[in-house]
Amino acid sequence: MKKKFAVMLACVMALGLVACGTKTEETSSLQVEEIPAAEESVQVDKITEEQATQAIHDYCIESFPDLANMEGSDDYTLYWEASTNENGEIVVLYRAYTGALIRYYVNPETGDTYVTEQVPGIIDDEQRTEETLNVKDYIK
Repeated sequence: MKKKFAVMLACVMALGLVACGTKTEETSSLQVEEIPAAEESVQVDKITEEQATQAIHDYCIESFPDLANMEGSDDYTLYWEASTNENGEIVVLYRAYTGALIRYYVNPETGDTYVTEQVPGIIDDEQRTEETLNVKDYIK
């Protein structure tokens, strides 16, 4: 009688171990299915044209505080507008009150930005300046 009980107990324990092993495999497959959700969050972190425009606007105001007073005035024409070029860079055009066209080329993944300047009638071709920044420092 004791031998039969011991054999039955051993069988029940073996079935229990098999059941636990199957559950672990199901859990592993669930973890693999969650990986694409993590990839989607990386895409969400890209900088948008709107964010880049606002960041460049804030950068310009911080660099030259008098722009804040000029911005709403009829005496000065200045504006910021963005587009995306064929290289995937966000290009924020700032039309300065002086008539200069300053373009900020923003990498939407890293935020790294370089600047060019063009002054119609004086500097007809766009010329890269030494000015660089990271727009992520200005995104609120």
